[in-house]
Amino acid sequence: MIDLELAGPKSPANPFGPIGLYLAYQELPLASTPGFLLSLQPRTLPQCAGLFYASDESAPDMTIRLQPADNAAPAPAELQARKPTHIRLDPSMTGAHVASVIAAGNIADLRHNLQVFMITGNALSVHKSRVSARRLRVFLKGIRASMLPDRYKPLAMNLKLTMTILHPVRQHDVVMEWLDTAGAAAPDGASQRAVMVDDARAQVSNAGLIGFVDEFAKLMQAGAWRRRNTEVFDQPCLCIVPGIIDHSVHRLYRHGSLERVFQTTGDYHAFRKDLKHLRYWFEFTRSLFARKDIA
Repeated sequence: MIDLELAGPKSPANPFGPIGLYLAYQELPLASTPGFLLSLQPRTLPQCAGLFYASDESAPDMTIRLQPADNAAPAPAELQARKPTHIRLDPSMTGAHVASVIAAGNIADLRHNLQVFMITGNALSVHKSRVSARRLRVFLKGIRASMLPDRYKPLAMNLKLTMTILHPVRQHDVVMEWLDTAGAAAPDGASQRAVMVDDARAQVSNAGLIGFVDEFAKLMQAGAWRRRNTEVFDQPCLCIVPGIIDHSVHRLYRHGSLERVFQTTGDYHAFRKDLKHLRYWFEFTRSLFARKDIA
């Protein structure tokens, strides 16, 4: 039995990579012989009892057991979780156009990251999906006063549902990472996570969340979210954006001064959420302002 390293995409749910992936191998040093590179032709491998097995044609009696490599090759871009899109705005845009562009960028991120999660289940796709959903929730809260209530509520509810479904997997990933850093990783962590990922995938599918994201995009693009008497959104966006940022600043101080938050029993969690609210709106609209002002 020879332990080999596996080069190729992997995830905590399936650390050995997808079935049928073409792989390259490097032999680990053996106790009796010095280590050397073993060149094998690319091949597909069947999955047996959680491990991949293959027989080397040059040594028919040798069974090869593959172990995950530390230097795994990156997955293709289509299977990589996406960082928040840098949103490009222009002062000549109307407020409604800006809202549509901000929504479109974040919706595209959420859709992509949810799809990557459904395919790979990897930790980064869980985290980035939650980030994308959170950014959209912040966006909705920023324009809530101008949205039709019957439009806002289902959008906010489904975004919260997305985060709720993925929360247990994210928590598990954080705890496992902490335990691994402390050298106390749980032996059954991978199997537990696989069960949680399967459950989360089923919930995402049953809730139709990817379809919801598509409907969200259509709603924002058509402008069917606006209340009556929101003509201000037809004016240049700089008539709208500063007011939203000011509102975010007021939210940050709603519990009083920063001294009160940090020196008394202030609500630290609420303060942190308000701080993210303000930060995200700076990120959404940074292209409208001078770099020194945003800095």
